[in-house]
Amino acid sequence: MREFNITIEQCRFHGFEFGDSSLPSLVCLHGMTGDSNSFLGLIDHLINDFHLILIDSPGHGGTAPLLTAEDYRFSSLSDKLFSVIHNLTDKPFYILGHSWGADLALHITKKFQHTIIGVILIDGGYVFPEHVGGMTEKTALEGWQDFIDSSRYESWDEVIQLYRTYTTKEWDRVLEETISSNFKKIENRYILKADRNSLLATIKAFFLEPCSTTFECIKCPVLLFHATVPTFDQSRTSGIERIQKSIENIKVVGVKNTKHNIHWDRPEKVASEILLWK
Repeated sequence: MREFNITIEQCRFHGFEFGDSSLPSLVCLHGMTGDSNSFLGLIDHLINDFHLILIDSPGHGGTAPLLTAEDYRFSSLSDKLFSVIHNLTDKPFYILGHSWGADLALHITKKFQHTIIGVILIDGGYVFPEHVGGMTEKTALEGWQDFIDSSRYESWDEVIQLYRTYTTKEWDRVLEETISSNFKKIENRYILKADRNSLLATIKAFFLEPCSTTFECIKCPVLLFHATVPTFDQSRTSGIERIQKSIENIKVVGVKNTKHNIHWDRPEKVASEILLWK
């Protein structure tokens, strides 16, 4: 493992590299409120086949917030993230994203197609916000404001009990380590580490530049994993239909008994599908 800090346009990006740099590079982008730890469960399954690059997005993990809300627009943040990646490898690479990270992966691929070998989407880049019934920018922002303000926990056990509901996997040491860096302790309370303004600016970005604006530009192979819990989700179904119609070279895999964090629930299945696909 190698830790890195790379400054792009006055923002210091933090992350980690794993594995042999002579192998094909796989860039991993996490979801909102997470950080590079989100992929801990996948590393052991992929490290023999990829040079793994895990990046903390702005306002998350060890990466500082960006200067303005406009910097979080996908078209802008894509440029910054690509510059970080280009500092670490000058070869074409694979890119993987979960949730928000999946949308970022699509936007990066749209702008820098000649450098992307393939795109892996983990339950993101195909649903929010266009296929969520009744979702408006106002309701999304209000919901996230409430979530941020209520994310204050009296004990670590309280945090774990909440995050147990986010996975179908039996809780273990890896999952606990995965979420450990998502919180900070202030005055005997555990609160989200992710920057409030970064989260709200990101929500606005989803409405300004939805993922569907990238679909027709994506020419490389795409692998989409989608959750299967709850069993029937109309927004997910509509999103899958849209992306399959819009991207010609796409493989869609529904992973049984998984929630939104598919790579937490079934890391071995996600890894095996990636290795078969590549």
